[in-house]
Amino acid sequence: MECVDGTDDAGLHRANLEVIAQKILHEMTLAAEKAHVNNAPQLKKNVSVHDMHKIPLDTKQILEPASNASWQLMKQSHFEQFASLPTGWSDTLEALQAHWDWTFEDIIHLECALTHFSRFRSNTIIHFPSNRIANRSLEWLGDSILNTCVAIYLFQSYPLTQEGQLTQLRSALINNSILSQVSTQLNLPPAILTGSRVAQSEEEETDAAISMRQTIYASAVESLIGAVFLDQGMSRAMEFVNTRVLPVAIDLATNSRNWDPVSELQRRLTSQKRSVRYDRSKDELVHDVTLYVDNKLIMRETGANFKDIQRSIANHVLDVLEETHPELKFD
Repeated sequence: MECVDGTDDAGLHRANLEVIAQKILHEMTLAAEKAHVNNAPQLKKNVSVHDMHKIPLDTKQILEPASNASWQLMKQSHFEQFASLPTGWSDTLEALQAHWDWTFEDIIHLECALTHFSRFRSNTIIHFPSNRIANRSLEWLGDSILNTCVAIYLFQSYPLTQEGQLTQLRSALINNSILSQVSTQLNLPPAILTGSRVAQSEEEETDAAISMRQTIYASAVESLIGAVFLDQGMSRAMEFVNTRVLPVAIDLATNSRNWDPVSELQRRLTSQKRSVRYDRSKDELVHDVTLYVDNKLIMRETGANFKDIQRSIANHVLDVLEETHPELKFD
């Protein structure tokens, strides 16, 4: 029985006690989180070549990382505790694997590949396990594998092509624009976990928001490749790129001018013995760029970024040439 003053028969203020208990529980939780951060492995800063291990990995560990337990610090419990998994996400991941006809042996690799660092508070991303749950490390790893696979493909497909143009072709296949579209065809965007502020920008159509989405989507493709490598080894990672990524990238690159229009315009015009130059000046934060062909002014544009303006000018000139003079093949 509760008395008028809020006490029970024993004179206990239950409501006040509950408030105190909740405060204690909250403080215990904070203390546990602090202890976890303090005791967890810390990111190493200012690592030099002298810090490298003296004993190299054996070849099997290089080709099949899953055979080496020393780097496998992430546990499913870490992910569930720190990443705030949305309801139904596991079903989404199952649907993705069915769409690709590709199954992960350890789902945590796929989970990490699709978790953007914005999911975590900025002060936790420098600590374990947040630094490994986020996909930045996988992106770094996958980018190298993707570059290698595409380089191997181009080297064998174009045996008489100089390395400079091979580099341009590689850039045409794996730039952010192409990879973000590959990401969409792989159904990645709806499955990527981001922070609330990034998620809110999904509806924005500003240049900054569009560029950020493009980068996040493209990075997810690279992270996914890194995840396949950790999960199933180099051979399977190369197979994934060659069968799930590269064909889509080739189709996108050959059916639209997503690659380097500046180099393409340069190639086409110089093949016809035309001189091409871009003059530029900068007034505070504004770049003024002018294209000359055979010393004749062709187009002028201003903007905040020189390379973006160059691409815009080259794209426009190529469009006009293809529209007005389709007979000029420039082969």
